[in-house]
Amino acid sequence: MKAHAVDTTRRGRPADPAKRTAILETALRLFLKHGYGVGLDVIAAEAGVSRQTIYNLFSSKDDLFAAIVQESSNQITEALAELAPDAQPRQVLSTLGESFLAKITSERTVAFQRLLASSTANFPTLGPTFYANGPGRGIARLAAYLDRETVAGRLAITDPVLAAEQFFGMLVGHRAMRRLLRMDGEMPQAEIKRRVESAVTAFLRAYTAEE
Repeated sequence: MKAHAVDTTRRGRPADPAKRTAILETALRLFLKHGYGVGLDVIAAEAGVSRQTIYNLFSSKDDLFAAIVQESSNQITEALAELAPDAQPRQVLSTLGESFLAKITSERTVAFQRLLASSTANFPTLGPTFYANGPGRGIARLAAYLDRETVAGRLAITDPVLAAEQFFGMLVGHRAMRRLLRMDGEMPQAEIKRRVESAVTAFLRAYTAEE
């Protein structure tokens, strides 16, 4: 089943940022607690807004879910959003890697992944929506950065999308799976730094342009 990244911005009167944040945080909390079947009326009541307010900001519950995923993806890829002109790939990839690994092994993200695994049979659009607005979006952003660095002559990458997948794959390793299976707890910061440094070094060894 195909899915595309959802445009969660709505035209018309500017949205109240506080209300939008309250809706997103409330929806995520209720999804994790009760599953994706929780109704918009319940979310609206818990968030202290009307059902119409939710529809003014998000056209459907799927769009609300997509916005939650996009918010998380934006936090992870923040290192790619505002780059200094002289930012070197090692610095950028290290910052991105630490943010990604801390997020992907956090208690809330793991709970979210378990929610997806238990809900996709009853809500078949959930998985594709999550991937398009989360992991797929992150890969696209990293691939665009890698392509720019290749044009600038700092990297030598012929397939930026594949390279982006390889980078995130090295970071995840088997630790994320063990976390999902409740075999490991949250990753200590020292372990995150060690794994990121190893992944970044291997990645740059493979893709740094020859002088």
